[in-house]
Amino acid sequence: VDSDTYLLAYQGLDGDGFIKTFTISADGATVTQVQSLTHDNINGTYNSLVQVDSDTYLLAYTGQDSDGYLKTFTVAADGSTITQVAVLEHDTDLGQYNSLAKVDSDTYVLAYAGSSNDGYIKTFTVPADGSTITQVAVLEHDTNHGVYNSLVQVDSDTYLLAYTDAWNDGQLKTFTIPADGSSITQVQALEYDTYYSSHNALVKIDSDTYAVSWYGVNGSSYNSYVKTFTIPADGSSITGVASMSYSTGYNYYSSWIDMGNNSFVLADAYSGSWGRIKTFYIPSDGSSISLIKD
Repeated sequence: VDSDTYLLAYQGLDGDGFIKTFTISADGATVTQVQSLTHDNINGTYNSLVQVDSDTYLLAYTGQDSDGYLKTFTVAADGSTITQVAVLEHDTDLGQYNSLAKVDSDTYVLAYAGSSNDGYIKTFTVPADGSTITQVAVLEHDTNHGVYNSLVQVDSDTYLLAYTDAWNDGQLKTFTIPADGSSITQVQALEYDTYYSSHNALVKIDSDTYAVSWYGVNGSSYNSYVKTFTIPADGSSITGVASMSYSTGYNYYSSWIDMGNNSFVLADAYSGSWGRIKTFYIPSDGSSISLIKD
């Protein structure tokens, strides 16, 4: 929200959808809950949250009957208030494994699993005050399956998606989307794991280098992996560069943060429930992946 205020969307007690604000001191020594809003008292799973402007936020989540919902909220700079503004039930059949990205100041793109868990991408316009949410375009990019979505922006009109297909293989796809969200065009695809891929998480290394983490299978055992790729600004090619297995066993619900200076932190749950943080060094060209702190 600002330099010491943060916003969290999550599934809480009884499966309800919650949004909370926290203040965190600059040195990280204190974390204080400020405000809480139960925005959905039936279901609130597969949350993905992006900032619209200085006090407005857009949330994609799975609500009642596993349908796909979008909501906007205004949040005070100090986190003292959270107010729901608008809601759109954009998919009345299914809306799971959501991943949102911002196109420009009033356009947003969502990757999710829709009807029959097929892979969908949609664009929406949302004004700065969050007063309306309007669907613009839709593309069913995978007619078989599209779960564990992770979406990042490549440049002003190109986007990269990691997901798991119907055969549990890992897929990367690029799409072009203009600033007004009026069209969604698939450009390139690469099956980056031909055996098994789950809980994909993307992070941008630099303007043409990206890394994905997932858990896959090596022989008869499950391992956790990171792999880098080069992708030009127009998304015309996806080229694998380096890969490493950073641990044995499962990893779930991965989340990356760029710490700067080519250092990245990965948080996940492993062996089903334990929380874990690891740090990596990845140079700008993606030529290597080094585990800094295990």
